[in-house]
Amino acid sequence: MKLLKITPRLLWGILLSMIASLLNLYLPLLVRHFINLKQFAWSGLSKKVLLLGGLILIGNLLVSSLSDYLISSEGDRQVRQLRLRLQKQVLRLPQKYFDQQISGNLTSRIINDVNVLRSFLTETIPAVVTGSLTILGTMLITFSLDWKLTLLMLLVFPIDGLVTVPLGKISEVIADQTQSSLAALTGVTSESIKQIKTVKLNKAEEDVFAKNAREINKLYRLSLKGDRIAAMIGSLQSMLSFCLIMAVVLYGTLRVKSGSLSTGTLGAFMMYFFQIIGPINNVALFYSDRKQMLGATRKISEIINETAEETAGKEQLAVAPGSSLLRLDQVSFAYQDLPVLEKVDLEARSGEKIALVGATGAGKTTLANVITRLYPVAAGRISLNGQASTDFSLEQWRGFFSVVLQENTIISGSIRDNLTLGLNRKVTDQELWDALALVRLEEYAKKLPKGLDSLLGESGKQLSGGQRQRMQIARACLRDFKFLLLDEATSNLDADTEKIIMTALDRLKRTKNCGQITIAHRLATIANSDRIYFIKNKTVVASGSHEELLEKVPDYRRYVHEQQLKEKR
Repeated sequence: MKLLKITPRLLWGILLSMIASLLNLYLPLLVRHFINLKQFAWSGLSKKVLLLGGLILIGNLLVSSLSDYLISSEGDRQVRQLRLRLQKQVLRLPQKYFDQQISGNLTSRIINDVNVLRSFLTETIPAVVTGSLTILGTMLITFSLDWKLTLLMLLVFPIDGLVTVPLGKISEVIADQTQSSLAALTGVTSESIKQIKTVKLNKAEEDVFAKNAREINKLYRLSLKGDRIAAMIGSLQSMLSFCLIMAVVLYGTLRVKSGSLSTGTLGAFMMYFFQIIGPINNVALFYSDRKQMLGATRKISEIINETAEETAGKEQLAVAPGSSLLRLDQVSFAYQDLPVLEKVDLEARSGEKIALVGATGAGKTTLANVITRLYPVAAGRISLNGQASTDFSLEQWRGFFSVVLQENTIISGSIRDNLTLGLNRKVTDQELWDALALVRLEEYAKKLPKGLDSLLGESGKQLSGGQRQRMQIARACLRDFKFLLLDEATSNLDADTEKIIMTALDRLKRTKNCGQITIAHRLATIANSDRIYFIKNKTVVASGSHEELLEKVPDYRRYVHEQQLKEKR
């Protein structure tokens, strides 16, 4: 799969670079001609030679500048497209993919690995093409000037190869390890900064530092290895180049003294020799650069080739207005072959409040994730008004639900940004204020200098835990939905505030004629539900009202008793 492409713009840039290289090849011939002139006065032929040399230098400057711009700008354009492609793909990947990844590692792949591809496209490929042309042109010209001196100069190729090929293979391995180490370092650094409050409260600074230090030291050791290889290659190439220069000078001087070689030709040879040293090194390093590029390509391709969620593609199915019925029939789900839900049956209707109850780890949150199709069911059927969930596009299906999670989902940005996140319709300021009033955040927002446009900081750090939860509830209420799904959405609220918000949500339920699915532990939150589903051992073992379950289900009675003891503490 081609991640970066050779485009006409890039080809034009390389072509102009080749023209600049050809212009450079002509300069030593002018110098040779000038040195061999018997008269150096500013007249006649010497004037033409100098004038032509000046024009070539100016032309080379203009052509090289345009070439560099075309190549680098095309590289930037393709890198931008690739990063956008990667970002879009990452956002479309299923939840199970992220469960196995470190976010910082993915970030490194999108940023650092793509930079490797850009370097190969905009630096390595043009350097190898123009370098090869420079080498070929130089060989043709020098052979026409003096074949004996050219053969001596050609010794640089096998000698350079003896140095760079074996060391280049070692450098390839180190480069691949370095990219992986850099990705790991990005991951642990990002994680430690994101969880800084947890780190501080647990006095874990030294532990986190040690974890980061291990990755930093690993990267440092790899960098030292790379530095040693680069130093060896550079030093050996410099020494060998110096030896060859001395050989060419000594041999050329003897030829000049014998009269078989002109001084101008020797001077031209020296210029050509210095001119091809860089291209020779670029061509020699192409092997290791290509291997490094292939390593980065492999990692990026793995992300792009991951199977993405089918968020769209199906036609919008007509859903009758009014009451809706959500059903789960014999639904099972396993995470990495470990059963989490087994043969779950459940119903939720518009205007009805149901609760999912059970001990920690019983599978309540997983059930919510399965309902919203964050995870595909292993067996069974989920339907809305008799229509299978898989008949709807993922985008349409998720639009039926407005979800408030226990974890913090506040994004960096303003209050407005957070409230309108994902909304595909225009929202008036009054609607935003009404949503804030619903969760008792209106007064707080009005006191802020910029009101709705006040920034909340990264992950809403300007808000308290309870305020963040209320902000998420306000966001959920602005959506058009058929079911409101609350996953421990009021766990950070005090009892009085929770009661006010739950009353407001009950009023919203009646106004929108929507269903409400609540996952909670507090008895006050679940006791007034129309129906409670008690989950144990990965399945629904009983359902009914709070009073019915207390009377008929001993396990539920024990669960309620345990919760009452916890709430009294």
